[in-house]
Amino acid sequence: MFRFSTLTPLFLAIPTLNALAQTPADSSRALREVTVYASRLSQPVNQTGHAVTVISGASVARYPVNSLDDLLRCLPALEVQSRGSFGAQADVSLRGSTFNQVLFLLDGMRLNDPLSGHFGAYMPITPAEIEQIEIIRGAGAALYGPDAVGGVINIVTKTFAATERRDEAELTSTTMRGEWNLWHTNTGGFLAKNKLRVGGGILLNTTDGQPRDYPSTLRSDASLKTYSVSAAYELAPKLSLAARGSFDRRNYSAQYFYTTNPADQARETTNRNWYQGQLRYQHNERSRTEAQVSASRSTDYYVFTPTSAASDHLTHYTNVLLSHQQQFSDKVRATLGGQADRRAVVSNDRGTHAQWHYAAFGVVAVTLTPSLALTGGLRLDHDQAYGTELVPQLNVSQQIGEVLTIRGAVGRAIRAPDFTERYTSNGRAGIVPNGFNVGNPALEAERTVNYELGADVRPLPGLTAKATYFVRKGNNQIDYVPDSGEHIYYVTGLTNLSGSRTYRFAQNLFEVTTQGLETELSWAHAFTPKTRFDGSVGYTNVRVTNNENIASQYLANIARQVISGTVSLTSHRVNGSLSGLWKQRNSAAVAAISRSQAAEYVVFNARLEVALLPKKLWLTGQVQNLFNEKYSDLLGAQMPTRWLMGGLRLALQR
Repeated sequence: MFRFSTLTPLFLAIPTLNALAQTPADSSRALREVTVYASRLSQPVNQTGHAVTVISGASVARYPVNSLDDLLRCLPALEVQSRGSFGAQADVSLRGSTFNQVLFLLDGMRLNDPLSGHFGAYMPITPAEIEQIEIIRGAGAALYGPDAVGGVINIVTKTFAATERRDEAELTSTTMRGEWNLWHTNTGGFLAKNKLRVGGGILLNTTDGQPRDYPSTLRSDASLKTYSVSAAYELAPKLSLAARGSFDRRNYSAQYFYTTNPADQARETTNRNWYQGQLRYQHNERSRTEAQVSASRSTDYYVFTPTSAASDHLTHYTNVLLSHQQQFSDKVRATLGGQADRRAVVSNDRGTHAQWHYAAFGVVAVTLTPSLALTGGLRLDHDQAYGTELVPQLNVSQQIGEVLTIRGAVGRAIRAPDFTERYTSNGRAGIVPNGFNVGNPALEAERTVNYELGADVRPLPGLTAKATYFVRKGNNQIDYVPDSGEHIYYVTGLTNLSGSRTYRFAQNLFEVTTQGLETELSWAHAFTPKTRFDGSVGYTNVRVTNNENIASQYLANIARQVISGTVSLTSHRVNGSLSGLWKQRNSAAVAAISRSQAAEYVVFNARLEVALLPKKLWLTGQVQNLFNEKYSDLLGAQMPTRWLMGGLRLALQR
């Protein structure tokens, strides 16, 4: 039995930095100087009133990971529930949220797929384009819209960011070969010259996969490919245009990803085409107007067995956002904006549906004194599916001296039901088999009220400690519960159900209370001009209860305790990094497929690099699951055991 007490000293010896594992150039920045673009106000971190982690794009290459999905597993105060190798499919939870209650943004534009919350972490971007990754914990629906309940993850790219850039050019590439015919490539570049910025890259993970345990006869094979290119051009001294095209292609064995049925031999193929544009007019240093548009086309093709009928879905999502940011004085700044988006699905078992969503929002930040900042937001949402919702929020941040910042927030948030929860099996031909999920078109939005109180302490240069206590009270929680076909027919009028069969019917069920404590400790230190240490560790303790004591399919997957962290040591000749994760949750077992979910597990990944050409070319070796732990995040979905790989990393800059 793994003992928590034996691991605690190891993790607590991993101090880290808020801007996790930043480059040496970043290390001179104090916490309050780090800008959070997702705030809609481009606020300094210490004025947001939220617990925020900012990861520089330059640091991503040093982590012992192969994808952006895997990178999230290393970060403090965040839980990733993975189903396959190298981020084939992963759900993300913040502060005990369900996977549907985390909002993903790319340069401020919503990424979440309207078909299913399971595709939220399919990020159509390559690491070479990333300026920084922002994780804003806590409710954010007043600024960003539905689903920002547990928090927001925003990826800021070099081409779209509102930053001043001098001429620069860089090319980065990591290529590794590994066991089970693994090929990994993370290659990309960025160029800024005169009025032009150009970035792009490819992220590739393909493998024949490890054999799965008995009784499965399949392997965890995967082919995961992301291609992206973006550019920005200054049309006039105050006017700039940016555009992006990204393409995400995934084909993988999905056995036991969504079921524990012994007959499950599932495969899944998903494709996403993502297009994004931005027109920015910088009136002056205090005033900026932006018009943004994004459009995506996504397909999901799922086959339960080679002989069964496939579930075939096509979704379109178009989003238009207009905002104006104004700084009235050194003490007052505000952003006003409006949004309109259209979500549509064509599916052989969910039917054909389309819905419009509209919103108007405003956010005002007031610096009452040099150390006291208030941020208030208000958003009015109207959706054809769930009606009209008013979402307010208020954050406060008080800096005490140079060492301590006290922060707090209270706000409302909503989570919209997706097309799967509303329509799954509704359009299925023939009689729906016993035990299948059935969607409910009448679902209302989940509603929550969120409170948090926390502190950031910076006792030494580069050393930051954070702690936050949070409470979230929600109602209309959506989940699937067993119900008779006869009763579901009475409620919905669906004619493809058998009155004598039992199904899992999506409903607004109960009130939920989520409360917990999250902590972070971070440190970055340059021992010499050529030797640098970076590290992070986070601990989260979450308790979730519902007033009806209903066994919840969604809530059962949330870990009660999580510790995650990363350390790295960078020198002139040798670089090393180690990431670790300990998770404690409910145990479970399914005898039919010989699977069990242990009450706790611990996993480490490691990377070691030796410079062949200092600062330019490294020989790289990496181990996933260093101590060969057998585990799963979600029951049935077996995660990889030890996996060895090695190759070269190239980094050229001018």
